[in-house]
Amino acid sequence: MTTEQPWLTLGEPVIKPKVGESAQPDLAETRIATVLGLKQFMQGPINTLLIKGLAGTGKTTVALEILKAAGPGKGAYISSRVPKELLETHIPAMKETLENQDFLDIRLEDATSVLDFVMRLITPKKVRTIVFDSWDALAKELDVKERLRAEKTLIALANNSGAQFIFVSEEPGATTIDYLVDGIVEVVRVEEQDRVVREFVIHKLRGTRIPQHKYIFTLLEGKFTFFEPYAIPDYSKMNKFVRRPDIGESYSFGSGALDRLFGGIVPGSTLAIEYDENVPYSALRAIELPPIINFLAMGRSAILLPLPGANDERTASILSKAVGEAAVKERLRILNVLRTSDLKTADLMKTATPKEIHEVVTNETIRLRKISSDKSVLLVKSVSALENLFASDLDSLLEVTSQEIITLQQSHDAHILFLPKDSPIRSRILSMSTSYAKLFVRDGTVLIFGVKPHTGIYALQHLEDPTSPSLTQIV
Repeated sequence: MTTEQPWLTLGEPVIKPKVGESAQPDLAETRIATVLGLKQFMQGPINTLLIKGLAGTGKTTVALEILKAAGPGKGAYISSRVPKELLETHIPAMKETLENQDFLDIRLEDATSVLDFVMRLITPKKVRTIVFDSWDALAKELDVKERLRAEKTLIALANNSGAQFIFVSEEPGATTIDYLVDGIVEVVRVEEQDRVVREFVIHKLRGTRIPQHKYIFTLLEGKFTFFEPYAIPDYSKMNKFVRRPDIGESYSFGSGALDRLFGGIVPGSTLAIEYDENVPYSALRAIELPPIINFLAMGRSAILLPLPGANDERTASILSKAVGEAAVKERLRILNVLRTSDLKTADLMKTATPKEIHEVVTNETIRLRKISSDKSVLLVKSVSALENLFASDLDSLLEVTSQEIITLQQSHDAHILFLPKDSPIRSRILSMSTSYAKLFVRDGTVLIFGVKPHTGIYALQHLEDPTSPSLTQIV
């Protein structure tokens, strides 16, 4: 009978701040668990695991998370690289874990001594998990035959004792131990426009189906946190919206996470949100809806030109749950330019020009300004919808967009544009925008970062309210 390995589920949740408390800026109100999460991939016993990766990719942090899960006094860390004190300085979040486990500094020992140490650790069945960091430093002192013999001995010890052996390696290519261990994972550090993105790659888990081979992870606060694929939120679980006051001279996005990322919405500014074709609509909605909700909650007005395919009734229903039907009916105008009946005027039904659409938006802005608490209006607009409508007249669309931006600057209104990555007018729109952010998908995770101004890169999830994003920085 197989027993569940103690290192298959790791870590503790990051504690969510109580109502009224301020979250740490980087955690952004998340409840992400610092877990390796291999349990979902493993159905059979995995006694030996090889963690590969170049220097600085997070191998040791992953190994320490596994060691932590063994429980106090149930693990051992065999270091051939650094002493305990220095390791605790490098990864302070793991100091308690290192204090609670056996630590063997073998920088001056040989492979034979290490085998003796391991035998003494597992013989009384006290130690359940042993980390070898790094295995390379020991193995390179042996010739090929001696290395293979030592590795086979360790694998046999793990299998016969039921202990788990974790080997940490910086060797990029395949070595003899790659063919002996039950599992191989690799931590990789790549760049996305000069920003760090970390990937956790599962190469092998013997006897186990691997539904997804790559995951995004972060080392925020010195802890290993991986992200499951983006999940569409359940809008039936909406919380009661609490309006967020202005941030000095700026409007709030209606989301603490977005306010921390962008610093609020400067009156008269235009924020362009560029997204690729893989970004789910619900992820875009997490940026689209909070500022609209907050504007309405503050007694202000808003206009929404939704993305193609958006369900206007569904959007109105979500907004009504947040701020009430009266605010939505009185101070919000959803203008679907792809549904010509929304243009109201009969002679615009199929023959509308960019200028005529601009006039409709302008008239609605004037009307809504009169009933806004401070005369300000938020305009949230899909460029894609307008491109679909005016594909043959993009120059005119650019002209009226420019006019719109100038008008908004003078009136101190706020402007958010959603722009597809492959838009033919992308560069012109971005040049006119005050600020600019990018949304894209990698390994199933939705990621966002600010280009103008420059920000770090964040994973977008829905951990609190389905209408608002939780953002966790990738470091």
